[in-house]
Amino acid sequence: MRIAFLFPGQGSQYVGMGREFYTSYKKMREVFRQASHVLDLDLKELCFEGPEEELRKTINTQPAIFTVSWGIYSILREKGIRCEVVAGHSLGEYTAMAAAGVMDYSAALKLVRRRAELMDEVSRTVDGGMAAVIGLPKERVTSACQEIGVEAVNFNSPLQIVISGERKKIKEAVNILSQRG
Repeated sequence: MRIAFLFPGQGSQYVGMGREFYTSYKKMREVFRQASHVLDLDLKELCFEGPEEELRKTINTQPAIFTVSWGIYSILREKGIRCEVVAGHSLGEYTAMAAAGVMDYSAALKLVRRRAELMDEVSRTVDGGMAAVIGLPKERVTSACQEIGVEAVNFNSPLQIVISGERKKIKEAVNILSQRG
């Protein structure tokens, strides 16, 4: 059997993520301890207790998702489960690179944290935003984007497209697309 490990991106976070693995596996506890030390942040409390608003912040959610993903990957390897292929979606690409041996966990975690800091900094200086449009075909989404002046930027699946642009125009696009869908 051929096995691939796929790692998630930002948006997959939720309060409580990784808790069962943390409770059940020493390896997950080690990964969390190392991450908390590297980041100088109580990642366990953030992931398991929230609050959700804090976990949802890019500066926190990216290292949290990376750490949980790496912890689960480490448990699977410890159990002797190996893969032939790794891949990730957006942020998950960093976990995939670490899993492929391109960089070690600590270096990847620092890089993820820096990525999050830069994204957070830009988001505070630019009045822009993003929104996921779910359930509408590409043609309808791109047509509405052209009318309003925003862009379709991530084609995650045939029926999930992320749009981006000025915050005011994103809200307008969401309203129009909601009416059309």
